[in-house]
Amino acid sequence: MKQRIYIDTSVIGGYFDVEFESASKQLFERIENKEFDVYFSEINETELLNAPQRVKEIKNLIPADCFHFIEITEEAKL
Repeated sequence: MKQRIYIDTSVIGGYFDVEFESASKQLFERIENKEFDVYFSEINETELLNAPQRVKEIKNLIPADCFHFIEITEEAKL
């Protein structure tokens, strides 16, 4: 069974941040190699709306068969 990870928006933004670039790129290399099941939420989508295009495109590095979308439930909104 693959390890499951939740990708926070800051991890995506870290891909282009000098301080976190190396670690973020290593993580995304492992993601591209399908080492993880990646969980991405509706909250991430909202936060990325105003992000620069190159940051938005990092999400595309997640292989479709490893990508899992988490929708916000009414219970979670409470």
